[in-house]
Amino acid sequence: MKGQSPAPPLDREATAIPPNRWTPFRLVVACALLFSGGMVVTPSALADPVDNVRDAIVTARGGTSCPPFTYNPIVEKAAAIVNKSTDDYIDHISTYQPITDPMPGLKDLGYGGNKAVLLQGALTNEADAIKGALLQGHAVIPDCSYTDLGIDVRLNEATNNILIVYLLAGA
Repeated sequence: MKGQSPAPPLDREATAIPPNRWTPFRLVVACALLFSGGMVVTPSALADPVDNVRDAIVTARGGTSCPPFTYNPIVEKAAAIVNKSTDDYIDHISTYQPITDPMPGLKDLGYGGNKAVLLQGALTNEADAIKGALLQGHAVIPDCSYTDLGIDVRLNEATNNILIVYLLAGA
């Protein structure tokens, strides 16, 4: 090794890569986009909790002969009021017990129907909270006289419970 000279320089000129030639990185990116269709799919665990809650009741109602529920902003507002009353009660800041009969509140908000039922679920796991609320509705979800739906989902920070309210209303 000692006394050896370094390799002699090559007698050729360096050639530039043409700008339109595919480099391995560009090829990999192009293939990835081609095979994925250019879409990025969000896992359901990262989906909006309200979407998961809505999908669950839509699926439950879909298994019946009834038409799908109709979104109603008045019923949605009543659901939010009911869920807030439960949240405040859990936090010990409410001067009243949680609302259990939504009909008086619906009438005060101007709702024209004459029947309503409240389905509630609360657990630290969203799936179990949904399951609890839907189990309460096993007899009313297939009742076609409930046509309007309001949903509210909130996190009670004191207990780390997800509070879910389905408010079904109709004629």
